[in-house]
Amino acid sequence: MKRWLPWLGLGAAIVVVAGWLRHEGKPTYESLQGDTFGTRYRVTYRRGPDPQTARKVIESELDRIDRMASTWRNDSELMRYSRSPKHADFEPSAELDQLLEHAREIETWTDGAFSMQFNPDHLDLSAIAKGHAVDRIDELLHERFRIEHCLVEIGGEIKVRGDGPSGDGWQLGIFTPGAAPPIRLTLSDISIATSGSYFQQDHIIDPRDGGPSAHDLYSVSVIHPSNATADALATALMVMGLEDGMSWAKANEIRAIFLEKDGTKHENQPDP
Repeated sequence: MKRWLPWLGLGAAIVVVAGWLRHEGKPTYESLQGDTFGTRYRVTYRRGPDPQTARKVIESELDRIDRMASTWRNDSELMRYSRSPKHADFEPSAELDQLLEHAREIETWTDGAFSMQFNPDHLDLSAIAKGHAVDRIDELLHERFRIEHCLVEIGGEIKVRGDGPSGDGWQLGIFTPGAAPPIRLTLSDISIATSGSYFQQDHIIDPRDGGPSAHDLYSVSVIHPSNATADALATALMVMGLEDGMSWAKANEIRAIFLEKDGTKHENQPDP
């Protein structure tokens, strides 16, 4: 599991960056950024509302999700649900219930390498809720404003829609060890999430034994239509390590990029 401060905590590195490696020319894009969940958000879009209107809608939605799923707000819906005896006297909202079910499904799918539960009395959705927020902002921009070209990023978890400023996809980069240049990717209508050991070597906790993951991985990035799923799976594969993680990704046809601490790259890219 990833532990983040204050919501996303220790080692809250932006591990996937929007490179805008080719941004010259082309249609005008609006770009907004601000603070959320103890990290930063960034939204870039083409042909949508004025920035003031977009910011109001985006930040209202982020605040709503924070009030639902934060582990750092005692009054959040998740924390109130966690405190209820065996959860019997608290009925979660439909959205929280779906997010909890999604987390349970991924925990089963990964044989416990991903988990939202550190102990019976405390639920933690930090390794999936940020991805859920990225998905929701992308959906909101499309549904409310009919935006067809946008990038949504929260703390390095990214979802892209449309062609981007370059006209042939969004140009993104994954941080690499040392001074090596980022790994460049061109993505459209997909999301990417990364889990890594960037500034604090033990912030990836193995929920199967409660200790830090012990292996030579620098990071794992997962590319998937759902950013919530990518967020959770990146954590699970980081916990598994290179050999087991690559084997799992191949068996489950998950596109994943593994980086070792010496910069060696391994990628599983399922057939189209």
